[in-house]
Amino acid sequence: MIGGRRWWLAWPAGILCAGIVAGLVYFAYPAVPGVIAYSIELLQQGARSGGASKPTVKPVGEIGTALTDDCVSLYPSSLWIELTIDPHTVLSQDMTAPASDLMTAMAPWHPAPRMTCGWRASDGGTVRTSLVDLTGATTAQPRIADALGSRGFACSAAGMPAAPLTCTRTDGAETRTEVIDGGFWLSTTEDGWHPGGYVNALVDRLWPHPRR
Repeated sequence: MIGGRRWWLAWPAGILCAGIVAGLVYFAYPAVPGVIAYSIELLQQGARSGGASKPTVKPVGEIGTALTDDCVSLYPSSLWIELTIDPHTVLSQDMTAPASDLMTAMAPWHPAPRMTCGWRASDGGTVRTSLVDLTGATTAQPRIADALGSRGFACSAAGMPAAPLTCTRTDGAETRTEVIDGGFWLSTTEDGWHPGGYVNALVDRLWPHPRR
């Protein structure tokens, strides 16, 4: 209540203040993931400068399986926070292989799934990403591109061993993106949910140095 004022003056003032606070929260909310990610980066830098001999972020070759590691090892901190900040988003972690038609296409290179991270949004949309080992994939990009091309994928960087091979296919609300680089295969299916820059963020995290 406003001291010395009538209630009919205090209530509108209180409602106005509440509206201002709600507005500030509404406009500030999109920046929250970035602030948290920045704080994590500062903590990581502090740990490294404090004498830590091993980087906080694991190279792709050191990421374990779903039995020995966690999905957080696969993601850059900013994307991880974006996905997990919504309490209604559900994460599942296992070693399930990518779709059977993809496994058939990759069979000559002996695909061995390490980790699959599946996300389900509150509206039912899903995103599923698998990290898979491939034997000899770096020198077999043209053959892999042909195998995926015969299944409706459009591929780029085929025949360029130093660049990632990226193949995509869209069918209605579902988009599949297959990235092969350095003996590893990153397979992502987005069904009804397409987080902005999702695959690119993962590729930059797993293969941070320019390859083209």
